[in-house]
Amino acid sequence: MMTSYSKTVYLKVNETFTDWLRRELKDELSIRYRAVHMSEDMGVTNITLHRFLHGCEVRGDFYDKAFKFLIKKGK
Repeated sequence: MMTSYSKTVYLKVNETFTDWLRRELKDELSIRYRAVHMSEDMGVTNITLHRFLHGCEVRGDFYDKAFKFLIKKGK
């Protein structure tokens, strides 16, 4: 049996999906839950997450993994 999830994404005026995703991921970070922990939980390398959070380009599979991560977190 396959489980399916849905999520509605509300973007601000002139905000892109990438901007929204970056904002949501940054909101998850804290002093205790650092980017290195998040990258392990997402299944991506630490440098890939770091590049994304600082505005650099990443590959398409990163977006899939990041969105699945947020779905699992319940965000």
